[in-house]
Amino acid sequence: MQRRDNPYTPGAGRRPPCLAGRDRDLDEFSSLIEVLSSRGAERSLVYSGLRGVGKTVLLMEMDILASEAGWATTDVQEVGSQPDFRSTFAQMAARLLREMSRRHRIRDRVERALGVVKAFSVVTPGGVQLKLDVAPIRGVADSGDPEQDLVELLREIGQVAAGAGSGVLFLIDEMQNLDSASLAAVCMAFQAVSRDALPVALVGAGLPDLQVRLMKAKPYADRLFEYRELGRLRNAEAHVALVKPAATLGIDFARNAAAEVVELAAGYPYFLQEYGRELWNAAERSPITLSDVNEVRDLVKEQLAHTFYGTRFQLASDAEQRYLASMASLGDPPYAVAAVARAWGAASQRQTSPHRDSLIQKGLIWSPRRGQVDFTVPLFAEFLLEHHPIGGFGSD
Repeated sequence: MQRRDNPYTPGAGRRPPCLAGRDRDLDEFSSLIEVLSSRGAERSLVYSGLRGVGKTVLLMEMDILASEAGWATTDVQEVGSQPDFRSTFAQMAARLLREMSRRHRIRDRVERALGVVKAFSVVTPGGVQLKLDVAPIRGVADSGDPEQDLVELLREIGQVAAGAGSGVLFLIDEMQNLDSASLAAVCMAFQAVSRDALPVALVGAGLPDLQVRLMKAKPYADRLFEYRELGRLRNAEAHVALVKPAATLGIDFARNAAAEVVELAAGYPYFLQEYGRELWNAAERSPITLSDVNEVRDLVKEQLAHTFYGTRFQLASDAEQRYLASMASLGDPPYAVAAVARAWGAASQRQTSPHRDSLIQKGLIWSPRRGQVDFTVPLFAEFLLEHHPIGGFGSD
């Protein structure tokens, strides 16, 4: 069991050797590609879930499936890292067009489309102009209206794909980072390409409130996409995700050891990978035993406290950290905002509203329904109770 052979891959967006429990999602995506390739009508997919459930990894797997089907893809793109919505989508569009040009030898048609991309990218004052060796096409996707312009940009790309007998796939991660106007533009654009039966698909992923954000941006968004909640793995699936990577290298788990890790990880793929990595490095021989699990338990908890929980906790201001601790002190989620305010020590909800809104904006909490909040990070309450209990905070 050499460290260099360790098959476990904890980390953001790192593809595990065994993608357990997602077969239904992959089958559904393959069906989407088949239908759109035949110019049929099918809704794009939007996934939501807590952090650490494998949303990014699922998108990466779909990227591979689409490429194998001959589609051009954007690769998995995290939106929100670019300050300009137009720059983000222009870069994705340029990537798609260049890939189609290489695959299908349609340089002249792609150059015309790249002119539309260039026009789209420089409309807003101070917009970032892509370095494209083409002249912008005037009068298409350059009105300044983000909704209309994105419609025209996606239509252009879809027409290129249809002419080449191909398709294009937008893979958008952390989709909740887009503001309401940008989400509205995405909705309108994908409604338009769907109506035109163009082979353009979206697979988006984000935090649990993504569907609500889309519906606030465009009320018809509830009928525009297929929404899927990506949750923790069932015990049998978690068992496979844990033991199969080691088994392919001739290493087994004792039954009680695997059961203990599955329980400790609570079905979250990221936690399973963390336990798998530390167990591989610590165990001296096969099978990996319950004694080995007990040996690494505290090490994994410490690792998660620093890398998975601690970094996110530090994103919050002092008052926001106290708000998080107040939530954790109330027991099982979801938490009533009025009760959180009282635990925080506020005279009214209004006093803590800015902290709540800021934490939602930072992606640390979300609102399952009006008057409630919950964590976006699994088992965050347990971490806070152990490391940052509400009693450890003074009052403002």
